[in-house]
Amino acid sequence: MVRGAAMMRQLLQRLGLPGLLGLIMMALAAWTHIGWLPTQQAEADAVASQARRLRHELLGANAAARSPQDKAMTPETAWPTLWQALPTAAQRTRLQADVLDRARTLGLNVTAVQYRGGADGVPHLWRQRMVMPVEGPYPVVRAWLAQLLSEPSLSLDALDIQRPDVMSDSVKARVSVSLWWRDIPAEEAR
Repeated sequence: MVRGAAMMRQLLQRLGLPGLLGLIMMALAAWTHIGWLPTQQAEADAVASQARRLRHELLGANAAARSPQDKAMTPETAWPTLWQALPTAAQRTRLQADVLDRARTLGLNVTAVQYRGGADGVPHLWRQRMVMPVEGPYPVVRAWLAQLLSEPSLSLDALDIQRPDVMSDSVKARVSVSLWWRDIPAEEAR
């Protein structure tokens, strides 16, 4: 044992401080490559899989919500039905407030909202875009999105979900939705 300690001391003297630091850095790099990176990659893959599953479920829920009568419609017959189902401009404030109220009711944190609206190329059709950062538990964000998509006059434009801390259930999401309504002049509404 004394001989082993003497050999170790001699090896450390030959390596010196730069050599010792080099060995430590190589050991750290090997641990990172073998132990830490695979777990990080597995967690990133799991989050990506959850996002793909959510996208698939949201598309499936939208398809399942359609009635057989809706599936048999042609574009020519669907447009008048859709047009009559859209809310009027008088309901726009309630629609915008409902999006935020639903998030707050579920306990989500909505820090800001960016609004951008305008006519969308079809006469008297208005599109109000709402872009908002949302924070909260992943299942609650999913439930909120499912509630929003049950609203026929709302469409989901973009969704970006990130999990800043892989050990937490909390996610940060950037959600972009569009609210649609008929902007009918007062004379036609009567």
